[in-house]
Amino acid sequence: MSDVLASLGAILTVALGSLGLLAPLHAGRMVGLKPEGPRGLSELRATYGGLFAGLGLACLVLQAPAAYAVAACAWLGAALARLASMALDRNPSWLNAGGVALELVIGALMWTGAAA
Repeated sequence: MSDVLASLGAILTVALGSLGLLAPLHAGRMVGLKPEGPRGLSELRATYGGLFAGLGLACLVLQAPAAYAVAACAWLGAALARLASMALDRNPSWLNAGGVALELVIGALMWTGAAA
């Protein structure tokens, strides 16, 4: 069962990365970023596309607990950073709360692969 949950986390990571690769403007709007020119668009594709797609694909291809552990730490680190930002920046919006929830869920799914 943990293999299925971990793969689900990896598939979600690839799906979000694919969105960043194929629709970087939409991905940017989802996270409140607007690129400045072609370089900014490349940054959205690379960071919100290639990085996430590569992370998820590595987990799916390698099926290694260490790969899932790294991915879990990345997602859970993002959740912690967003929580800190909500407090420090005084921005406890429902969008940020939703981001924390999504990051925690995907991080937990990935962690099931690390514990396998």
